[in-house]
Amino acid sequence: MSMLSHRCVNLFYRPIAFKAFLFSLGYSASSLVMAQPPLEVNEAMLHSVFPAADSFSPKGGTPPVYKAYRENPETLENEVIGYLFETADLPPEEVGYSAPIDVLVGMDLKGSITEIKVLFYRESYKSIRGDFINSEYFPDQFDNKNIVEGFRVGRDIDGISRATITSWAVARGVRNAGRRVAQAYLSDSEFVSLTTSDAQGLRLLESQTWEEMIENGLVVEMNIIQPDLTELKLALAFIGHDGLGELMVGSNDYSRAEREASNRVNNGNMVLVGIDGDSSRPFRQERLAVEQGETIYPIERRRFVYVGSADEGKIANQVRFAGAMVLDPAIDLNKPFNVLYNTGGTVGEFGSIASTQYQVPQIPLALAQGQPIPSELLPDFDDDLTEFENEGLYASLINDAPWGEVAMILVLLALVMTAFLRKSARIRWVTLAFTLVYLGWMDGGFVSVSHITNGIKLGPSMFFDDLPLLLIVVFTVVTTLFWGRIFCSSLCPFGALQDFIAHFMPRHFQKQLPRAIHDKAIYIKYGVLAFLIIMALTYSELSLFQYFEPFGTIFYISQSLVLWLILGAFLLASIFISRFYCRYACPLGAALGLTALLSPWRIQRVEQCRVCSVCEHACPTGAIRGPAIDFKECVRCDICEIKLIARSGVCKHDMEEVRGRIKHWEPIAVG
Repeated sequence: MSMLSHRCVNLFYRPIAFKAFLFSLGYSASSLVMAQPPLEVNEAMLHSVFPAADSFSPKGGTPPVYKAYRENPETLENEVIGYLFETADLPPEEVGYSAPIDVLVGMDLKGSITEIKVLFYRESYKSIRGDFINSEYFPDQFDNKNIVEGFRVGRDIDGISRATITSWAVARGVRNAGRRVAQAYLSDSEFVSLTTSDAQGLRLLESQTWEEMIENGLVVEMNIIQPDLTELKLALAFIGHDGLGELMVGSNDYSRAEREASNRVNNGNMVLVGIDGDSSRPFRQERLAVEQGETIYPIERRRFVYVGSADEGKIANQVRFAGAMVLDPAIDLNKPFNVLYNTGGTVGEFGSIASTQYQVPQIPLALAQGQPIPSELLPDFDDDLTEFENEGLYASLINDAPWGEVAMILVLLALVMTAFLRKSARIRWVTLAFTLVYLGWMDGGFVSVSHITNGIKLGPSMFFDDLPLLLIVVFTVVTTLFWGRIFCSSLCPFGALQDFIAHFMPRHFQKQLPRAIHDKAIYIKYGVLAFLIIMALTYSELSLFQYFEPFGTIFYISQSLVLWLILGAFLLASIFISRFYCRYACPLGAALGLTALLSPWRIQRVEQCRVCSVCEHACPTGAIRGPAIDFKECVRCDICEIKLIARSGVCKHDMEEVRGRIKHWEPIAVG
């Protein structure tokens, strides 16, 4: 299974895990109401997906499959002629626009798809355009396709107009699940033979450094002197295979580039173009061309796609950003070709050029052409690659870490702790701005209640391929256990948004719910938390938390009117009641509040707190009642502690003076 399938499926794993979460947050209430219930697999459905079979076994095995049988006319015994499986039984699943799409798939003993049947999906387009996935045209394209193929939408599969995400989810979900079934049940298939060879070849390439890749010819550097004598540096690398692309640029950037390339052109292999140097003239795709023999193939705009900022994979820290050119299919990969760059003159003409030759190395060429890698090119690997795959799973936490994002997260966490430990209001406001802009709109890597529900279902391993998210989760858990809800104070972008609203709104706008109502309303969020956990465990196909976590709507710019109305209601309420959402509705805050009850280092109180109400009136969540603090509701915003340090209100007077002013003084123990 490719790294792409691992990365895409980890539901809400990453900011970069979070792209799937983005799609889940975007669907509207109407799509939930109108979604079809999951279809129950029955005998008739099995026959429709595998028409050549006479009978089927019950679902079973690891991974779970239905065996398809046909009677041998000579022996009159039933023989296995293929397998049927549900993609939902073979995680990780590819995520569509709103959620994973459950597909029943038939596959013969050669690894060819017989037919598919979509069992369940939920799309906002469905209520507008009808049951477009289950129309005849789209599923019929999978008939007789072999799992060795790429299943690329726009090339191998014609996508559904304006539903590319859905098309990719179905195509890649069928392919990846089919490959897992083949690994388990079709040991003699072409796919398994190629996979073993592919894994060995990719393992060899993965062990190489960037410099070794240059030495071995996979990467070719092209230094271009511009007319003003500044230098443009290009790094060229063939990535005409999933594994190669993911190795060079990371699974997320490669997946995005491959989707874009498939949408633009029907065929052609990609060549990575890393861009660096001190050139004062910007890189322009129109100045690129490929030459083979007497023919020059200019790289048209549609044949050049943006890959990313070169933050992951082998190219990380080697160039500033990267693109990829899609080679014309007329180019023979078995022969060398020249890459040209026009350094002056008219764009599209190649008179004054810089040129370098590129020859696709043997291992990448075999991978791209679906051929076994010659054994003489491979080291003597153990046939059992399980150990290597397991090492890769956990090593990716470090090896594939986006270190730019990690650095930003570490700076943010340092700001949070500095503001908290120094009790500095100024640093806290800087931190809140950082949190709102970076974690909110730029990165989208904030923690959600979905991490709790999916952590329960999938275990902690779901965090082990995403270092930035893991840092935030560990920081949140540790600080909550020791000090309380520091995350809610400074690391939650929606909390930061509410604080800015309260700060800039006129003071006279601020109101309080009557105490009796407030004391009951604070438990609503605990009910929401319990509801979401129960629903996640019992109805895992439903996605409901977007209706209770409005920050996804504003930070991911949802297309759902319903979700925007919910968000608007919460923001309007926050104008009049500070941190309204945090007080009464946030399920993640409820979970952290319960955890905070274990915290040993709480806010200290003094005798003056018995008669002073300054902090009580200033508390943004209404957690203070006289000398007592409801610690599960406290978000450790430091307001009361800063006031105590500044000796505001009654605190600036000695207790002897305070006692003299108050009749019927009754001492009270506080701590």
